[in-house]
Amino acid sequence: MVVMDAGIAAVLGAGVGTIGMIVTGWTARSATKMQMRNESLRERREPRRASYEAFSSAVAAFHDHLQPWVHFGRLLDSSRTSEDEGTNPPSHLKHSKFKDGYVDHAIALADEVSRFGRHVVLDGPAELEPFVTKVAELSSGLVAPFRILQSFARISGEMGDSTVAYDTSKFPEMLKHLDQGVREFLQHASTALDRDVAS
Repeated sequence: MVVMDAGIAAVLGAGVGTIGMIVTGWTARSATKMQMRNESLRERREPRRASYEAFSSAVAAFHDHLQPWVHFGRLLDSSRTSEDEGTNPPSHLKHSKFKDGYVDHAIALADEVSRFGRHVVLDGPAELEPFVTKVAELSSGLVAPFRILQSFARISGEMGDSTVAYDTSKFPEMLKHLDQGVREFLQHASTALDRDVAS
């Protein structure tokens, strides 16, 4: 039978207590650091997620607005003459043929794509910029005849209805690329967010 000296027992008890306090303190600091890291990650991640969603929603709204006209209405505005054989006839866009506000709304939606695209570029990461640029350029190209039509309408004012002849033959392909472009953007944006979580 081993009899422990009271002094040794007191020292050992104090040592165990100190070790317990150190471990508890280290665990608390570790948990606090983890919580701070998670909060920092959330603060960085949430604005990115919000800007990615706003950009993709703006592209979807623009796509949905233009799709019926690109696939159907545009063809009604095309004129073909015997001289046009082998070439793409231009579409003759007349302001009065569009529903009130359609042209202005198309331009506003394209501007939204551009504006939310800039937010994505600012929020990062930089690897998303080429995908944003591709989508913004496509939306700008698709709305170009409407911008011209709007400008002519402002110039003509009350004096008459404006008409623009524009080659829209590539618009169905451009609209398809717009849809593909935003899908590619979303895939890379999702990867960027997942990487934030893993880091």
